[in-house]
Amino acid sequence: MSLYYRLLLASLFWGSNVIVMKILLNDISFLMLALLRVWISLLCLSVYMLYKHISFHYQYHLKGLLIGILGIYLNFVLTFMGMSEVSGQNNALMNALAPVVTFILSVLLLHHKAYKYDYIALILAILAFLISIQFDFSKINLGFIYLFLGMIMYMLSNVCIQRFQLKHCFQLIFYELLYGFIFLMIHSYIIDSFEMHSIVNLSLFHWLLLIIISGAGFAFIQITYMHSINEIGAYKTSFYLSLNPLVTYIESIIFLQESIDVVHLLSFMAILVSIYLIHIHAHNIT
Repeated sequence: MSLYYRLLLASLFWGSNVIVMKILLNDISFLMLALLRVWISLLCLSVYMLYKHISFHYQYHLKGLLIGILGIYLNFVLTFMGMSEVSGQNNALMNALAPVVTFILSVLLLHHKAYKYDYIALILAILAFLISIQFDFSKINLGFIYLFLGMIMYMLSNVCIQRFQLKHCFQLIFYELLYGFIFLMIHSYIIDSFEMHSIVNLSLFHWLLLIIISGAGFAFIQITYMHSINEIGAYKTSFYLSLNPLVTYIESIIFLQESIDVVHLLSFMAILVSIYLIHIHAHNIT
């Protein structure tokens, strides 16, 4: 399979994961679901690394610990809490804001220079969000706040990777998942959230969704991401993977049976334009 097809498949996995998580949250608590997803992803990645004879040795464990706490533990806890509170379409909208949040954090924390198109994209993204809530701030519930904070945690983990000048590699992803998994285990133990009965009662179909889309799918995304950056560069890679909110939006209508409304459609179109502006400008300055 060509790299471009693998990137499209990775985007499909990423976008579908939100739908699968929303379905499974009806049967499993958010914390147990986050724990299961990270465990399956860790297991799949370990099998791949063993199969490819990739070393597990890594020298930056303290930095990996911080990245794991931010990018896996806090991100997953906050995201899964928020996911249960908002619709699939609003999940897609919040995910689509990620490139804009990345731009803001890169300017504030990494001192990247901002240009005209970046500011236009930022204004469009803010406008899109305001349209989605119909300029009524009372519609911003805890779910939106949890999703936004989860996104911030994930972006901060990426900022740390750049600040520490760490190379994106399988070892970093492995230990990021491992440390995140350990903290999720500790959290679950403290609040006594090991719901074995809900896991046992999970249907075979839901287990397959969890393993294929969320577990193996996450590992596939990371593997494809690594190969793609080496072959076509970060710009083209990020453009293909930024298609995942579109997948979530379409699948929320099909599988969650959410109705199509003009407000969300306009908001999503504005977000896609802002993503395009950021990407096209990033391409022009590289």
